[in-house]
Amino acid sequence: MIKDTSADGLRGLAAVNVLLCHLFLAFLPGGFAWIYPDTTTPAAMQGVVDHVIAFPPLSVLWNGQFAVCIFFVLSGYVLTKSFIENGDATVFRLRASRRYLRLGVPIFGSVMFAWLVMAMGWSHAVEAGALSGSHWLADFWKKPADLMEALRDGTYGTILGGWSRFNPTLWTMKIELLGSMFVFAYRSLTLPGRAAPLNFVFAVALLAWFFPHDWPYYTAFLAGSHIGEARLTRSRTWLALAAIGVVIFGGFDASPWYDWTRVLPLADNERKAFFNVLGGVLLLYIVRCGCLDRLLQSRPAQFMGRISYAFYLVHLPILLSVSAWCFIQIAGRFALDPVLAALITVPVTFAVVIAAAMVFDRTFDRWGIRLAAWVFPAPRSAVRTVALRSADGFRRRVRYHRRRPLEKAG
Repeated sequence: MIKDTSADGLRGLAAVNVLLCHLFLAFLPGGFAWIYPDTTTPAAMQGVVDHVIAFPPLSVLWNGQFAVCIFFVLSGYVLTKSFIENGDATVFRLRASRRYLRLGVPIFGSVMFAWLVMAMGWSHAVEAGALSGSHWLADFWKKPADLMEALRDGTYGTILGGWSRFNPTLWTMKIELLGSMFVFAYRSLTLPGRAAPLNFVFAVALLAWFFPHDWPYYTAFLAGSHIGEARLTRSRTWLALAAIGVVIFGGFDASPWYDWTRVLPLADNERKAFFNVLGGVLLLYIVRCGCLDRLLQSRPAQFMGRISYAFYLVHLPILLSVSAWCFIQIAGRFALDPVLAALITVPVTFAVVIAAAMVFDRTFDRWGIRLAAWVFPAPRSAVRTVALRSADGFRRRVRYHRRRPLEKAG
């Protein structure tokens, strides 16, 4: 299977989007009055920076839920790419068996890292939240660190339950695990030809029935899989329309700009997830058409793509400790403007998170891959014999190798 480097770059930029979202939400909360209205109020937007952050066409760059939806769409695309290329569904067995360990080992490391920060008393979230006015930031880590709870969350609680008070951003891991299994089963059972659209509708209906609040996220995996076989275009008109759709759907918020979406009979959170997924699907299609190759195949984007999983897993504990402390020192002790303090805290945070992610990538992330491959090894080439009749009339057994495509689990 040929690796899609542009998809890797897109994953890296999505990870950057998530960190920007949480940084602005923590230290410039007024800008998220419409993006996440349950964390603040529209009256919180006071300065120019807050209004710029909240401007829908720009908020697509730091709308964290949109970035998460991109992750889900990418997972559906990458996990089924080899099947679409060669039609061999046996690869799903290997990937499905490895998926828990592949995701779970880094999750365990992330939860224990967060527990360590809590146990050492390095959290400054409450003080920083009071200084910036972010109720979202001040609400973290109010209970004491519990080692047994952390071990339980890191081992199975987070990935199966979809929540961790140590690292709440890991709510996505349950969806990542189940979404992977759903897309494996879906592609294995989907009939080709005219039946394919009906299969998709039926699958989405089942997801909506069993997961009434999260079905758009699971649908993202199925849609991402189909992007891998979609007919590509070079039409500038269609690509421009798709790009406009990315901005509109990816920047979805609760502002009056999007009142027209209320015609859909969906709750607010479901409607936001639905449009963010739609924006992620359009963005992946544009990427597959080669429009953003120069950006996504650049060295910085590829580097971020390589460490994106580790980057996502470690960023929140660092934000609640190092970033919060930095903001308090600049805005509190040195009495600088909180907006300026926030803008200084952003590059400091990126430097620390990247450094931590590089360490995490070389340890827990690789350990997860190696452990999954060790517990569930790929099948080796099987040796077979066939009976052939030679020229002298005698039957002889001839050995041959039946080779199966072997590839590293995603």
